[in-house]
Amino acid sequence: MIKKAGVIGAGNMGAAIAEVLAFNGLDVVIKDINLDLTAKGVERIRRILEQNAGYQEKRAEKEISRIGKLGVELTEDQKNVIKKTLAPTFPTSEVESTLSHITQTDKWSDFSGCDIVIEAVFEDEAIKKETFKSVSEFLDDEAILASNTSSLSITSLAVNAKHPENVIVTHFFNPPYTLPLVEIVPALQTSDKTVEETYAFISGLKNHRGSMVPIRVKEVPGFVVNRILVPVMNEAIQILDEGIASKEDIDKAMKFGAGFPMGPLELSDMVGLDIVLNVQNILMNDYGDQKYRPSVLLKKLVDAGRLGKKVGIGFYDYRK
Repeated sequence: MIKKAGVIGAGNMGAAIAEVLAFNGLDVVIKDINLDLTAKGVERIRRILEQNAGYQEKRAEKEISRIGKLGVELTEDQKNVIKKTLAPTFPTSEVESTLSHITQTDKWSDFSGCDIVIEAVFEDEAIKKETFKSVSEFLDDEAILASNTSSLSITSLAVNAKHPENVIVTHFFNPPYTLPLVEIVPALQTSDKTVEETYAFISGLKNHRGSMVPIRVKEVPGFVVNRILVPVMNEAIQILDEGIASKEDIDKAMKFGAGFPMGPLELSDMVGLDIVLNVQNILMNDYGDQKYRPSVLLKKLVDAGRLGKKVGIGFYDYRK
């Protein structure tokens, strides 16, 4: 049974994964290059937890108000039923206790004793390979070493681990505290035991909305979601570059015409345009198909440092 977990990388994704793990009562070790970065990661986790608690604590009153605006006058008993039904499962009082499960470190040796370690560093093969080499020296023989890679070969990464049979992909989606999907992708070297244990572990987790949903995926570039979704985002960028429609109308088209919860340009900003470009290049190189060729506008925006929400500006300006 997995009781202690580690996360490598305290950026937006690493912190969010650590939040989900701690939210499920696991002890979590989170590492980055230095403790200043891990502290920023823990602050991100605090904000995520506080937002969840605040939302839950206001649900009942918002529902009572919504019903009242429809012209329905509720009795006190009916209001009490709503309050009981929508009582917060995660009140503000639990924020600190959840944070107490998290330990910050800048040392590889602190991952000793972890049952699973999830790597969530930048999507760069050389960086991930070095990460695998460094951490695997301190992991127990049975510990699972997972990567949150969205496009790189896990078989290639596993070669750099002390126990490649314990290596697997657990590809969470951003943000994992609301999006439940996790792509489970074994390397060529991955044992059946590691696959089954990882699948069972993810299946037993929950995020703020419900149970996490793992799917088994064969190792191919982009896996399932990014192989479909990244070209969609790139085509939307190409349509914008050709002046066919405004960015607002492109996003409206896909939200109100195709049922997307978020427009492809909004989504690109949230993911990070540098990450979208990096994945697009990987798909282009691995498949050799022109449909994966990155848009010129995407390249220009990355060159200009307009990487999306994380820097305050991408297709949209978030600094206002």
